[in-house]
Formats: sequence, structure tokens, C-alpha cells
Amino acid sequence: MKRLKCSGNENVFEIEEILTVILSRLPVKSLLICKSVCKSWQRLIYRSSFMHLHLIQSQENPIYVCYSHTDDGVDNAKLREMVSKTDGKTGESIYECDDGYWSNYFKGMICSFNGLICCLNYKERQINICNPATREVLAIMPPAPLKMPSRIIGVSFGPTINGYKIFQFLSIKKERILECMVYSSITGSWKSIGTTQNGPGFCSKHVCIDGIVYWLCESWTDIGIFAIDREEKFSIIRIPEVKDKEDVFMVNLEGCLCLVVLFRVQNELSSRRFDIWAMEDMKESVWVKKWSDYIPISKIFVVSRVHVLKSDILFGNCQDFAFYDMGTRSWREFRWEYSRGLSFECYYPVIYTESILPCFWYRVIDIEARHKIEELRVIEKELRSMLRHMHYSISFEH
Repeated sequence: MKRLKCSGNENVFEIEEILTVILSRLPVKSLLICKSVCKSWQRLIYRSSFMHLHLIQSQENPIYVCYSHTDDGVDNAKLREMVSKTDGKTGESIYECDDGYWSNYFKGMICSFNGLICCLNYKERQINICNPATREVLAIMPPAPLKMPSRIIGVSFGPTINGYKIFQFLSIKKERILECMVYSSITGSWKSIGTTQNGPGFCSKHVCIDGIVYWLCESWTDIGIFAIDREEKFSIIRIPEVKDKEDVFMVNLEGCLCLVVLFRVQNELSSRRFDIWAMEDMKESVWVKKWSDYIPISKIFVVSRVHVLKSDILFGNCQDFAFYDMGTRSWREFRWEYSRGLSFECYYPVIYTESILPCFWYRVIDIEARHKIEELRVIEKELRSMLRHMHYSISFEH
């Protein structure tokens, strides 16, 4: 019997382009294992170009992540805490926080960007940048300790994948103005960028689009939206005048700043109307109404948060959630329930995409530099070997 001969490339795993494509489609949990296979794989995974490619793949499947808790159902004695995720249809726990260690990090989620989550840690009075996939945490001490309720925090991210800015507003009581401090991941330090009288209110809910951060003003019914652009300049955007509105929420809808306006409910049997207004001109405060529909009271009565993920709009509170499909104009209810039949009370959910990005921006540069040094040492070793060989050859000829 003849042996089957393989004519393929025996060194297929040395073809970097193919390996890059394969690894970039793996989840972070698998990548953390793969980087331990060999040094060449580790160098590839820690390259900034690979991290960017992997992030692009992950952004095709964003999910919701939130910190949630409940009792264990036995004498209401033990509080179960966990970080949970959902795609809007099914939910599951990423990991439980029974030891209380991780719960301190994730309780105060305010936003997520490129696989990193910004959380307000009131116990330690600091700001945490966390990567749930790698379990890495960067603790940042703010210029003023965080308190409940905290003065406003906001995060701007871009244009680089691991570059971000954190804004904190401090109240100057004597002058009745707010001083804005900004932390840069590039410099690793805080600086003041000016003061304002018409700053955000006492809520850290904000929206970042193309590096511009937006907050609803403290008296938004009269002023509008407070914004900080990429050049760290302040501006006020007026919101459209709408009668009988009950609440307003900012959302990022297909890369455009939009307002979801909720109207008052006339009675317990009626539906609640909502409108969506899109900003067309930031400088002139021009808004256009893009959408209008009704929220069935049977689906959700109290709305305290609104998010948009692709064509789905999430309306919710601490326990009840309802998804509105803009394509079909249909509703579906969702609750954070698990196998033991327990209903979880969840905090502010954020839209999240998994990534392998480190919380420390300089780690990418440091790792790449070390890998370059290793490569240069290998080249140097090979050159020395070649020179010794040439020296011996010359000596032998003489």
C-alpha cells in the first residue's frame, strides 16, 4: 500500500497572515491561552495592529453588560452579585462577585469603549478602567475624591483605539461655577481646561460620538446639552421645544446624536408616546424628528434608561426591560433571570464589545518595544555567528 503524501506547506503556522486571520476571530478567553503557546504567537497577539483587527471583528457582535444583584432565595440572607451580559434575547453571567472584590469595580459602570469599561468606585473613591475579558483593572485617582452623588464624570475615546480622556467637573461654591478637569491616557495625568456656569447636572450619563462628549445640562429644560469637543472646548446645544414631554434621553443612533423624548401617560390604560429627534447641525442647534411610536404600558411603565444597539432600542429600569425593534416596530420583554428562577436587579447597563486591549495604554508600546528588542538580539546573534564563521574561513584559507 502506498503512503499518502502531503504536498501542503508543512510550516503553515509560520505564515503570519493566515495565523493573524485565524486568531483575530477567536474570543479573548481563547487568545489568552494561545499567547502561551510560543513567543511568536505572543508577539503577534500583543501587536497593536492585531488588537485593532481583533476589535473590528468583535464590534460586529456588541452586547449589553451590567452589574446585577439579588438574594439567594434562602432566608434572604446572602446577596449574589455578578457581572452579566445579554444580546437582548438571552442572558448569562460573565462571572460572579461573591468575594466582593470585583463588585467594587463594576458597581458604578457609566460607559464602555473598545472593550474597556469605565466605573466609579465610591468605596475607594477612585475611577476604574476595567477589561472584563482579561480582568485587568487600572485605578485612577481623581483630582477630588468621588462621593455619592458624584460630580459629573464623562469619557471621550479616540482617535487611537487605546486613547481616552476622562472629564470630571468640580464645584467651586464661592463662585458658583464648575471647573473641568481632564485625565489623558497618553500623559497619565490630570489638568484643568477651564470653568463654566452652565455645566452638566449631577448625573454621569453621557454620550460620546466621534470624540465629542455630550451631557444633558442641569436645567436642560431651559438650556439644553453641554458638550466638550476634541479640542477640549465647551459649547451649549439647544434642544427642540416639545410640549408635554416627561423625560429626555440621549442616544447614539448610527453615529448621530439623537434625543428620545418620552411623553406623559394620560392614564394607566393608555400607551406612552415617544419621539426620536436627530441633531443635524451642532453649531446652529438644528434638530429633525425622525421617529415616533408608542410604548405599551403592559410592556414597561417606568423608564429610567434608554440605549440603542443596532436597530433595537432598550427601554428599562432596575428590573424591567423592553426592546423595541425599529425594523418591525415590534416589542419584546426581557428580564435578567437565570436558571435558579431568581430575578436580578441590575444597575446601569452599557453596550460592550470584547477586546484584548490593556487598560494601561503604554503597555502596548512597552510590549512591542520588548518584542522588537528580542528580534534585534536574535538578528545580532545570527550576525555574530556569521562573522565568526567568516573569520574562521579566512583564517583557514591563510
